[in-house]
Amino acid sequence: MVELNPQQQQAVDCLQGPLLLLAGAGTGKTTVIVQRIANLVRHGIRAEAILAVTFTNKAAREMRERVSAMLGIQGEKITVSTFHSFCAKVLRRHIQRLGFSRNFSIASDSYQNGLIREVLAQEGLAVPGNDPALFLHRIGLAKAALQSPEDISSQDLPWAANLALVYRRYQLRLQQMDMLDFDDMLCLTVKLWQDCPDILQSYQQQYSHLLVDEYQDTNIAQLKIVTLLAGKTANVAVVGDDDQSIYGWRGANLDNILQFEAYFPNAKIIRLEQNYRSTATILQAANAVIAKNRSRREKHLWSKQPCGEKILGVCCQDEVAEADFLAEYISSQVEDHNWRDFAVLFRSNHQARLLEERFRKAKVPYILVGTNSFYQSKEILDVISFLQIIQNPSDDLSLLRVVNVPPRSIGDSSIAKIREFRQQTNLPLQQLLRNDSVQQQLPPETGKNLQAFLGSLDKARQAFAYPGDLWQKASDFLTEVDYLNGLGRMYKPREDALRRRDNVLEFLNALAEFEEEQRGHATLQDFLENFALQDAQDKHEKEKDTGDNAVTLMTVHAAKGLEFPTVLLAGLERNLFPHQRAVEEGNEEEERRLFYVAITRARKQFLFSFTHKRRIMGKPVAVRPSKFQDELPEELVVYTTPEKAIRPLTQEEFNQYWEEMQKMFEIGKQS
Repeated sequence: MVELNPQQQQAVDCLQGPLLLLAGAGTGKTTVIVQRIANLVRHGIRAEAILAVTFTNKAAREMRERVSAMLGIQGEKITVSTFHSFCAKVLRRHIQRLGFSRNFSIASDSYQNGLIREVLAQEGLAVPGNDPALFLHRIGLAKAALQSPEDISSQDLPWAANLALVYRRYQLRLQQMDMLDFDDMLCLTVKLWQDCPDILQSYQQQYSHLLVDEYQDTNIAQLKIVTLLAGKTANVAVVGDDDQSIYGWRGANLDNILQFEAYFPNAKIIRLEQNYRSTATILQAANAVIAKNRSRREKHLWSKQPCGEKILGVCCQDEVAEADFLAEYISSQVEDHNWRDFAVLFRSNHQARLLEERFRKAKVPYILVGTNSFYQSKEILDVISFLQIIQNPSDDLSLLRVVNVPPRSIGDSSIAKIREFRQQTNLPLQQLLRNDSVQQQLPPETGKNLQAFLGSLDKARQAFAYPGDLWQKASDFLTEVDYLNGLGRMYKPREDALRRRDNVLEFLNALAEFEEEQRGHATLQDFLENFALQDAQDKHEKEKDTGDNAVTLMTVHAAKGLEFPTVLLAGLERNLFPHQRAVEEGNEEEERRLFYVAITRARKQFLFSFTHKRRIMGKPVAVRPSKFQDELPEELVVYTTPEKAIRPLTQEEFNQYWEEMQKMFEIGKQS
């Protein structure tokens, strides 16, 4: 039997009425959830009457396994599900009451995009500036907030009328084709239960006790599902931590947890604050940072563990030096640890490119989690394809990949015909498509756009015929074919498009860095050859069996829920973390929660790095430390250089460096 602390035991013993369990990072919430479910069964609650809901299939599977291990056959009778899986089952049984077919299909992302494009075309809205992905993202947010097209049209926003029209037509087309999108599963379950109280009552009778994990991540539709199902008896326990609410950009509503008592009067609130993961130093730092937020419930993490090592702040010359330092630091420590004991976290996906590159060079084994490998992401493969067909006009496969990227009115039928041309002749496509007889077999607009694209390739090929200026030439070409702006039309939500744009800009930085290494005499062919060899080496290295004994590279978002003995956070700089766009949009508190999540992943040591300058748009730019550094208690942080981080400083060296750092911070505050 697991020994519980008093607050954990109190939560396990609270079996009736509404319960808000505020579970801070590392406070053993999963153990409490499983023990509480087991206690319900031990007190006579039928296993079939318990519904536990979480957000991911992985979390649901792990919870189900732990409950079954504790309760045996009884545990298998408990319903453990994600919100969407549970709602899909409800709708599959009853959706005909709403006028839909029970044989509905769920629309994929690409299908939804195609449908939005069709609606925009039908309504005469398929014009520059009307991004299908943005329409789809806003419709998704509206559904998460249970807003109808009529609700949208009543808003005093410049795009509200068009959005309401597209939303309405989009929903009509979905229903005509017996399709639901992902968000429909939530909002239609709400509508079903509101319109058909007999169906709601049947589920209330089936499930007498409801438990919801990760409650801070719920949106308004999910809140409504919980309140409807809980009913008047309100035997609902929710587990969450408002300090770890980091998904507002995709519709999560922080007020669901902050205003819990408004939805469930007389709710009992229990705080889990004893941390079993981190040292006292790490917890003191995390507490100090998150206390700066105003929209939160008061909590104070503490631990019986000793203070442990101080937090290390390392200032590097630039991002290359930073990545090299992180690799070297981990290598210097690994003799007494395993590679898997280290995690390198970063705010934005585009930071992964340089980390991967320098870790490979330093022969530090790593795994990239929570994102595709930088060089395998679609937008980077697109850019590589562009460069390949500039360098090699005979590369037909790369041409077919990007001939309609971004969309330039070269439809599927035209691409199919182009593929037919390719099969009928041995001529390279770039040569074949210039043939007048071939052009006459294509729609006039398609032929015109193809010739414009081929002209852009010719222009770039002439520019790349001479060494040097690789970054500028590649940037000019991507501008000419409207690729960077086109990302906004190809991807939703807007944040995804901007993230991919950042990745492309980071890739262009790789061109500039390569040219510097070649002393300005690099050609496009040199770069592509180096890239191909590096990629082949990467694949070869990944075939080796490391037994998962590797450093973890991941975004802070992806690290939520995980823990490591040593956590290294890269790029704690102004405009990078907190992210400039988030601050401009009024989301600084969510950025601070994200920083809190980063700190509380560490068990023994937390280290952050930052730079004097960072390459932006291909050019080195001076940068300043993040304001979050100012929020860390001064007595808990030791600032040092990369060299001294690996070799401890003498007291005299530390005093001198600390004076320099204080001057740097003062300059940063004044700018």
